Amino acid sequence: MTSRPKLARLAAVLSLGLLLAGCVSETKTTVFVPVTAPTPPSSLTPQPVMLFNQAKQGRKLFTLDAEFPYCDVETGKLIVVPRWYVTDFASVPWYGQGVIDPQGPTARAAIVHDWLYTIGEPGKRQEADDIFLRAMLKYGVPPFQANIAYQAVRLGGEKGYGLPGDWKFIDPKRQDMTQPPPFAKPRSGAVRMMPRCQGFGALIQTGWRAYPLPAPVIAAPPPVVVTRTPLDQVKERLPFGERKKK
Repeated sequence: MTSRPKLARLAAVLSLGLLLAGCVSETKTTVFVPVTAPTPPSSLTPQPVMLFNQAKQGRKLFTLDAEFPYCDVETGKLIVVPRWYVTDFASVPWYGQGVIDPQGPTARAAIVHDWLYTIGEPGKRQEADDIFLRAMLKYGVPPFQANIAYQAVRLGGEKGYGLPGDWKFIDPKRQDMTQPPPFAKPRSGAVRMMPRCQGFGALIQTGWRAYPLPAPVIAAPPPVVVTRTPLDQVKERLPFGERKKK
């Protein structure tokens, strides 16, 4: 008989606790979180090359729509050509272009070579030409053609080394205007050293970029704050409560 009053008191305490818990105001804040697509890894080949309606001394100009990384195994230099950089693929002087098509298989290596010539690091022209030769062989240019292109730039490339006018960037979607350089002209064409290029492929596949793109500005709506008071909870239990109307 004594257990029933205890059970009754326990039930009353539980009921009172539930009633008090139901009378506490609840505040919920909803915050807009923009969802952005993941950034794909940098291309290991210059696929994002675009032709646009400009020329240099009769030669067609091209611009990169994404940065182009290249690592030279001999020197361990990681060279990254930034997007919107303008190239003509024509590092080979005119007397070598009869055998070497500047827009042919040498194009990938020519992007790197043009960039190194644009930087124009003092005392490094020989190294830039050597990197050009190794890049051509890496990208499948036949050794005979690669050596002709190499000898051509060694003989006639000096006048085109470090020209201020080659420091040029153009957005292919806005070809009517030259874009301001994304950064100050560096002293070296290498962004970092990687002995024997160990880990280069893994680094690129992580999505690493030498020149990160500016984050897009997203106009997010202000947070929405909803507060439910005890009176709101009472109204919801009534037959004509707001939830029942929905």
